[in-house]
Amino acid sequence: MAVVRTLRRDEIDQVADLTARVFGDPGEVGPMRQLMQAAYEHCPYMPTDLCFVAFEGDRLVAKWQILDFSMWIAGTPIRMAGIQGVVAEPDANHKGYARLVAEYAIGRVRDHGFDLALGFAQRGAFYLRIGAVPVCADYMLEMDARGIAPLRDDPFRLASDADRAELVRLYNEGNSSTTGPLIRTEALMPWLVRRPQVFHLCEDGYVGVTLFDDRLEIREIAGRGAVFHDAAVKKIGALAREAGLRRIQGAVAADHPFVAAAVGHGATLTTTWSKKSGCIALPLAPVRLMTQLVAALGDRLRHSEFHDVCLELGLRSGSEATRLSLNPDGRQVRKIDLLLSPGALLQLAMGYRSASDVLVDEGRFQDVAPSVETLALLDRVFPRTHPFMWHTDRY
Repeated sequence: MAVVRTLRRDEIDQVADLTARVFGDPGEVGPMRQLMQAAYEHCPYMPTDLCFVAFEGDRLVAKWQILDFSMWIAGTPIRMAGIQGVVAEPDANHKGYARLVAEYAIGRVRDHGFDLALGFAQRGAFYLRIGAVPVCADYMLEMDARGIAPLRDDPFRLASDADRAELVRLYNEGNSSTTGPLIRTEALMPWLVRRPQVFHLCEDGYVGVTLFDDRLEIREIAGRGAVFHDAAVKKIGALAREAGLRRIQGAVAADHPFVAAAVGHGATLTTTWSKKSGCIALPLAPVRLMTQLVAALGDRLRHSEFHDVCLELGLRSGSEATRLSLNPDGRQVRKIDLLLSPGALLQLAMGYRSASDVLVDEGRFQDVAPSVETLALLDRVFPRTHPFMWHTDRY
């Protein structure tokens, strides 16, 4: 019978070795093992008390590491449990260890104050079985460098380590009204394993890119103003041409201002709303999460045609329940009570689905069926948006 508990510091070597052997390619096992050991010793976002392990006797058979991050949801800073992944010994797969570790960990992670746990999976069946849902779309922007106009009076310079604070400031400023990106700190930057190869910085923003043999990949962009974004497109085109590359691609959310600028230079964008893989999340305390979003949800109502409505919104999901007062200065008081699954409520919070979309599938009003006007009102509070985490942030 397996024993499940939190990791002890004298077991770090075993966890690092298991992770490296399972996730690393043959030539990467040694470096990955060293990186894991260093992270447990020095990374403030990877605490041992959020690593859950299963032992059969003295043998480690599975582990699940949770990362202590903060992210933007509806422009609100939210603490988020990053799922690094359930890892099991190859000969221990399909024996129930992963589920055993996850079931042990979920309540404890919730008790640490996390309202959701978020991760990435090419095949999300395991997480879906324990209640996870997709919460972010995938986007792919593609351009041909030959179709991008030249950049006159290049304002960019190559960023250095001395620019780290400015890069963090621009990144947080550029993402602070969105859903999905991590909230960056200078301490986090060295631990972003997918960070761009180079940053090109100017007064109004920066572009982060990585060059491959067959393409230039846009890893992240942050900046302000149409002039900056047009210059960013032209700078990326120039970098590709200098490297002898035509193909440019990058994951950029559809509503990012860079996309509008890039389309003007011939870019195309593909959006995928996955149902079984990609960016998925476990709802740990979705009603508690909603209480943190009251100001943002109220702002949406206040800036809509329902600006004079004070919405008294009752939410019930699982064992959680609350009542939110949105736009309390509104003179018309409306009361709506919703009973939703934890996953549906989390998707509403993230903007992955709209209120009307969710209610068509599973909505259960506690009084009467919704009118067209009620659905329109709820869609203003919970619209479908473009939740997205930059690939640099992914772990």
